[in-house]
Order: sequence, then structure tokens, then C-alpha cells
Amino acid sequence: MRKIELIALDLDGTALTPDNTVSDATREAVRRARQAGLHVVVSTGRICGEARDFALALGVEDLMVTSGGASLSSVASGRCSIRLSMPWEPAVRVAATVERIGVTAMIYVGEQLLITPYDDMEFGKYKSNEGYLAVKQVVPSVAEYIAERRLAVDKIFARTGDAVMLGLIRKQVEQIPGVRVMSSAADNIEVVAPEANKGAALGMLCRALGTDLAHAAAIGDSENDLEMLRAVALPVAMGNASDAVKAICARETLTNAEDGVAAAIDQILEENG
Repeated sequence: MRKIELIALDLDGTALTPDNTVSDATREAVRRARQAGLHVVVSTGRICGEARDFALALGVEDLMVTSGGASLSSVASGRCSIRLSMPWEPAVRVAATVERIGVTAMIYVGEQLLITPYDDMEFGKYKSNEGYLAVKQVVPSVAEYIAERRLAVDKIFARTGDAVMLGLIRKQVEQIPGVRVMSSAADNIEVVAPEANKGAALGMLCRALGTDLAHAAAIGDSENDLEMLRAVALPVAMGNASDAVKAICARETLTNAEDGVAAAIDQILEENG
């Protein structure tokens, strides 16, 4: 296999520990990889302003894949450079479905995160990082806000611990033309434009850094990582990854509670020689 020149890291369930922090072992492994001349980048479902906090903690490259592949963003500026967005019409239909059923949701519009007062109350119970607080905007109805302004939407994220309700939402949203539905965990769905995925976005990022997917590795754990893992030369599944992810990967590392990213990076460095 060709030498790896770039390593893409998913965040949740991958580069982050179960309590959503960056471990010293992972941070040091990223430092070693970059010192060896490899590009290490973030590829996440999170919005750019929120992903920036973790990218800075990891010490990765400036350019990152954000919003599940719907945008490329800069760590330094916390702003999007490229967006692959849904037109406002299907976005309104998805947002209205989520609001009608009544689960928590976040709607990504460039650098802005739109939420309702109910969402603000629920997400506020566990989201307190600076990036989230800086980009959120609370509006009475996200669906109405998008419709009135005809906003292109990068991603709609909906979460509930009720598996039956989540299945109902997914079934209804999948019937809306002009969107693609995926998931980053068992308790959520993510809705993006059909052409937006981490694999395509990572290809654009690779070209910007002077390399390509044939010299790239990626590490991930969930459904929204599948296109990225299929696209790269070396796909690595976390020990805590879904069966679907493990099935398509060349190898499996430890879990995110066991610094699996650090172990995977060190193995790549050893193989690069």
C-alpha cells in the first residue's frame, strides 16, 4: 500500500472520549503524525464553530470537513469556505416534520445554528462549550424562519431517545425529495443534501492540501462516516464502531475509551517507516 499522507478523524465516538474530551494520548499522537509530515484533519458532523474547539484541542490542520460533509471550514476563522446545502424548500419540510413530532433538533446554516426555545433548554443541559454558545440562534420556529428567509440549509440534526419516534421521523423524512438521511449515533438522524458526504468533502480537502484519497486514511465509527471510509486507501474502524462500519474497514483499532485513534495513528506511522 502507498504511504499515507493524510489522516482524517471523525470526532464523536472516535477522536473524542466518551465524555467528549480530547485525551492526552490522542493529542500526542496527532503531534507525532504532523511532526512526521502527515496532514491530520478533522471530518465531523458538527458545525464549524463547534468543531473548531475540538480541532484546536487536537492540534490538527486548519482545513476541516464539517456538517457531515456539507461544508469545508477553517479552524482559524471558524467559518465555512465551501457549502453543499439543501435548498430551502426541502429543508423547510424536514424542519416542519421534526417540529411537529416534537424532538430536539439543530439546523445548520453556514456558521449559524438555529434552534427553538425547547431545543435550547434541552441541549443546554449538556452543551456548554464556547463554540456551541457562540453560533446558536434561538427562534420561535426554525421551519418558519427558514421559509421566510428562503435559507439554504447545510444539515438538520434531530435527536431522541425514543427509538420508535426516531424511526417514524426517519421514515417520513426519507420520503421528502432532495435530501439524504444518515445517522451518527443510535439516538439521532442527520439530514443533508444528496451530494453532501464526508467522502466527497474529504476529496476536496485532500486536493487543497496537495494530496489525494489514494494516500489518505480515515478513522470513524458510525453511518455518517461510511462514504469517507469507502473513499480512502486505508479505512479504520473504531472498536466501538457499528457493524456496518467494521464490515467495510481494512482494520479495527481500540475503542474511543481506550485511545483507539492514538493506537491507529501510531500503527500508520510505523507502517510508513
